Amino acid sequence: MFLCKCVLKKIVALEHFVNSMRFSYKAMVQPKTGSKKTKIESNSFNEEERIRFHNLLKLASESTFEGERAAALAAAKRLAKKNGMTLDEAASGNPLPKSNEDNLDANKGYVREKRKAQDLARHVHMMDNWVQSDKARRDAALAEAYERGLDNHGKKRNNNQTARRKASKRNPKSHATVLLKETNMPIDEIASLTGLDIYEVVGLKLKMRKSDE
Repeated sequence: MFLCKCVLKKIVALEHFVNSMRFSYKAMVQPKTGSKKTKIESNSFNEEERIRFHNLLKLASESTFEGERAAALAAAKRLAKKNGMTLDEAASGNPLPKSNEDNLDANKGYVREKRKAQDLARHVHMMDNWVQSDKARRDAALAEAYERGLDNHGKKRNNNQTARRKASKRNPKSHATVLLKETNMPIDEIASLTGLDIYEVVGLKLKMRKSDE
């Protein structure tokens, strides 16, 4: 009788041990409920911002006006910075989704758009650098010509130019300023037309350029 009770106690203890082990195993294998995976958001444009960014790059690349190109490029940089990206990162776009039979055509279109945006961004950078370099060269050339004119002529005026100036009913400097702003006439032709010395015309153009800056 005593032996049976001992055996029974051992069986009950063994069952408790097995149940506790089973519970521990389930706790280890089963994922915890209520836990949330941290979502890491990558920096990217929404559809509206992507279209706007592309249009700004296109305007910066194709506009014939220097100020308009600079403004469009600055706006594109601000839009990229707002989304935590550089201009190059924004132009390169997001990583491609995994290819499959259903989205193969979409991926090809994505690749084309991505390459187009990258090429456009490179072109904008080159255009911006070229504009700045060309502007510096032109300013230096104009300043040199103006200084050379002052050294050679000072305040002297040619008699023929003085006569033409008196014959003109318009103010020569105002006339020359209008021609510089509104036309692409060469400086020597403007000087001949208004009666001004060519170096006076160069000086007016330099003053206009400084006031625009």
